[in-house]
Formats: sequence, C-alpha cells, structure tokens
Amino acid sequence: MAIQKHRSNTSKAKSQGSNATQGVGHGPAPRGKNDNFKRYGIVAALVVASFFGAYQFARAQSGSGPATANAASVGSGSSSGVAQTQGGVQKVSVDVGFKYTPDVIRLKAGVPAEITFSQAQGCTAVVQSSELGFQEDLSSGPKTVKLGGLQPGTYGFACGMNMVRGQIVVS
Repeated sequence: MAIQKHRSNTSKAKSQGSNATQGVGHGPAPRGKNDNFKRYGIVAALVVASFFGAYQFARAQSGSGPATANAASVGSGSSSGVAQTQGGVQKVSVDVGFKYTPDVIRLKAGVPAEITFSQAQGCTAVVQSSELGFQEDLSSGPKTVKLGGLQPGTYGFACGMNMVRGQIVVS
C-alpha cells in the first residue's frame, strides 16, 4: 500500500506541475502557437535569404551583376577576345564558368587557330560546335580545340545542353 501511495503522489505532483518533475533533463517545455509561428518565420526568412544569396552569386559569376561589369562588356552583355598570333597560329583562352569568357572570339580568316577552354563542371563540362565539328569534355581539365584556317563568317559553340553559348567571328 505504501508503494501505491507513493506512485499516486508522484503522478499527482506531475499533474500539478511540481518543481520536482520540471527540472533539467525532463524534456522541453510545452510550446504555444506563437513559438511555432516564430520558428517557422525564422526558417522561412533563412530560406529566402539563402535563395537571394545564391541568385546574387550566380549573377556575379555570369557577369550580369553590376560588380562584374567591365569596359569590354558594358552595354552588350558579352566579352570579346581577339586571338594572339604565335608561330603562325592564332591562340586564345576561354574561361568556362557559368558562361564563356570571352564569349565572342575574333579570328583572322585563313589562319589556323587554337582555342583552349578551361576545366568546367555541370552544364558547361562539354563544349561543342556542330558547325566546326568538335565536342570536348572539360570535366577532367582544360582542352585545346585546333581549327584549320576558317572562312569569314560567324560560327557558334555551346555547352552540352546548348544553354550557354559563344561565337567565333572570323574576318
């Protein structure tokens, strides 16, 4: 009978919210509707801030943000690269990220060219041109595309998904 009486006192103390049962290690305090609202509000604000930060980072990397504008790309949204001739071959390097930099390559007609594309991942891990007949995998490192002397005109190149594009202008 004494044991049963002790149990009933313990359960009575729990139901009355006695200090003996609400110490450290006895579970979290009950939450009200306002606590849940605050918690979801904070989570929503963090999610929105994360998306905004990712968007701003992508804009800066793609060159469309104001912080990355330079004299070559102001107004046109593109950058142009003129190949340098070394030993009778035109050479130009293209940095591949969220876009090609430069995305317009200028070559002289009839002079062989070498275009070196930097290592890339994701969508831009493949660079291709059906017009010029090349396709290179950039995921393992930079690749150089060797072109014979081209006729005057504009030739396109793009990522494997044809979403990121560039041009080779030959004159």
